Amino acid sequence: MNTNKNIKIDLVPIIENNHNDKPKRLVKFVEQYVKRVRGFSSQYGSNISISYTAYNLVGSPSKFPNYGDFPQAFVMRTYGNWWDHAPSRSTDYMYQNNELIDSHDYVDIEYYTEVYPIRVSIYETYNPGSVIKIWARDSSGHWLQLWSGFPQKISHKPRIFSPPLNSCKFKTKILRIEFNHSLLDYYTELDAVLLIGTTELLLPHDNFQTISVLLQQLGSHYANHNDLYNLTPDNLKINYDLEVFKSDLPRYCALYKNIIFDNDLKGTLVSQIKLNCQHLPPISESINVLQRFLQDDFLKLIKDINNSSALTTTQPLTTCVKSVNNQCFSKSCGNFCILPDEMILKILSNLDLKSLSRISRVNKYFNMIAQDTLLYTSLNLKPYWYCFNTRTLELFIPKCQLLRRLDLSWCGNDNFLQSQNIANFFTLCGHHLTHLRLNCCQFVNDSVIETISTTCEYLKELCLRHCTAITNDGFYYLSKLNNLERLELYRTLIETSNLCLILRNNPRMRHLNLAGLTDYLNMDVVVEEITCSCPYVESIDFWKIRTLTSAGIRTLSSCVNLREVDFGWCTGITAIGDALRIFFATCRHLEKVFLTALRNLSDRDIEPLLLCHQLQQLDLLGARYLTPEICIRFLLCCPKLKLIDLSFCDSISDTKIEEWRELYPHVSIKRSFRLTDFHVGDNM
Repeated sequence: MNTNKNIKIDLVPIIENNHNDKPKRLVKFVEQYVKRVRGFSSQYGSNISISYTAYNLVGSPSKFPNYGDFPQAFVMRTYGNWWDHAPSRSTDYMYQNNELIDSHDYVDIEYYTEVYPIRVSIYETYNPGSVIKIWARDSSGHWLQLWSGFPQKISHKPRIFSPPLNSCKFKTKILRIEFNHSLLDYYTELDAVLLIGTTELLLPHDNFQTISVLLQQLGSHYANHNDLYNLTPDNLKINYDLEVFKSDLPRYCALYKNIIFDNDLKGTLVSQIKLNCQHLPPISESINVLQRFLQDDFLKLIKDINNSSALTTTQPLTTCVKSVNNQCFSKSCGNFCILPDEMILKILSNLDLKSLSRISRVNKYFNMIAQDTLLYTSLNLKPYWYCFNTRTLELFIPKCQLLRRLDLSWCGNDNFLQSQNIANFFTLCGHHLTHLRLNCCQFVNDSVIETISTTCEYLKELCLRHCTAITNDGFYYLSKLNNLERLELYRTLIETSNLCLILRNNPRMRHLNLAGLTDYLNMDVVVEEITCSCPYVESIDFWKIRTLTSAGIRTLSSCVNLREVDFGWCTGITAIGDALRIFFATCRHLEKVFLTALRNLSDRDIEPLLLCHQLQQLDLLGARYLTPEICIRFLLCCPKLKLIDLSFCDSISDTKIEEWRELYPHVSIKRSFRLTDFHVGDNM
């Protein structure tokens, strides 16, 4: 008998291979909660606490079916589009390569036992709707997408989100869940993730049907057809269809053993582009760009070419005939191949990698031009994290000799990529790099950083969020760079001396992300270096920095060009004094100010901020002593204000919040709440 409360095992009889003369076998149905969290892209909690951290996904639900803001949940750092509208926002490289719905965050979770997945149930206890993808990984490290969908805007109710899964013909105990926060009104919170599967492969008798579709049919008489968002009106019957399924299993499925299935996941990025297109970004954006070109510029181009003396024929282009690769093309609407190579490259530069791969197979000419290095000056491989490996790098080396902007975020976290391989890539292709993003890349270690610092001397942007394999010694190499304008070090292990050395050698620095750094960092000393060496700095993220004090804030007031600052959860600021008043009185260009969880914040501390007429975002969560009077002044005196968070401000009533929301509809006034003993069947 299994004594682990996070695992439940049922034994169900079934006939093997659907032959009546075969004896019945027992199939194990395993229901299990998360054993451990393997990785994540961001979390609201800090390194020294379990509140709001990814760790809270471990084990069975602790708060469901209650709804609201609970520290025992997993919370990511952002919501909505507010961060995209801040001064520190960054643009995507090779934007046409993005998927229709971009993933903002992910979490990797591991279970106790490998199973063939039948159902994944995600317990969302606050602001549900941001889950957009679920992946499964096999024992060899290859990934399969079990489900994908659009983000949803949902009413304030908890839910157990159990989307229909694609067939998975391998066992898994590792899942990845991806999120898009664009429709969220406030932070989303997850309580647990349940994986239900079998230890042996079951296939429906109908070969064109998946088990998920079969379960939907079995539960159709119970389901609420008006519930478009899976809000689980009765969580006690959430697995009713599965119980019906198990009660007469031989009727619905057969047991298959020792069958070898082709694994089309084991290819390189190129093979994925060619053979597994359903998981790759659509080309709708490329089509739109191409359509705009044809409508706006193409006719003018045709007229210019017709009037050009370079044409060898007196006939107009509409009747022009040209031989290419021993083939003759006659087009009543024009000959594409008459265009100069430069114009064709301009057109092809709007295509994503999948489209470039397709066009390279049209003929020799297109194959040649699709390899041109000018098409690969910007490269975004983040959408292909699941099939990125050493072979991918080798195939891109000839094309990336002019590479300037590269995004490898989330790539290479399954031991497919050795640090030496990536270092070799930068040695061969990194000489022209100006922008580099390596967020959440486990292969980035000291040797990779050393190669980057010696090869990529023109770097202006370097993003190393959550690259925990870099030691403080490795960060020393970055002091060789002297053109940096953006540096992101969220949750890294850099220490004071090396960070100061980097700042000293990069006087053009404009955007600094220092959130979640360790307590080994003396942030007051770092602030002194910023004020001395980086006079043009525009945004600094100090979120969760415990070693920043009021003295550091007072020193920071010298940075008069600041447009964005985040002091959220800087618990070292215990005695505020006049530090914030001095800071706000001198930094008049502020557009975004986060003062989250500064408990002792008073009206007097933030009054000078009223003079910042460009202010758009203000977070005052947890300020116990703020009065309604100062809040109404911000609503009246800051004409560009779009967001103000007044959650857990004890002196401001819910009635006032509702009143202000009606009076100032152009301002999004946030107010977190918690409803205990709430049952999903209740009306709100």
